[in-house]
Amino acid sequence: MVLSILVSLGVVACGGEDKGDVVAFCELAEDGVGMRPAEGEVELAQLDALEDAAPPDIREAVTTVANASREIDEIEDLKELFERAFALEEVVATARQEIRTYTQHHCL
Repeated sequence: MVLSILVSLGVVACGGEDKGDVVAFCELAEDGVGMRPAEGEVELAQLDALEDAAPPDIREAVTTVANASREIDEIEDLKELFERAFALEEVVATARQEIRTYTQHHCL
């Protein structure tokens, strides 16, 4: 019996895809996390939490938004900041729309 419990725990610990946490994701998304560029460590931490909680169906869009904010936050050269921001604008806008659509269908 102990062996079967250990085997079950091993399967749970080692197997399967991370399904995220839809409740935590919805709470963060409904608070507006990811809908604007992150400013400061608190907002970056919230983006990390959103990304960690994101279910697989929306994780790619959340990662796109999170990475864009991380990149923008790390750029010191003003010219490069504007070039990077405008190059990412359309991709990030699309990802944010995907997050809005997902929350409308899964969080209400």
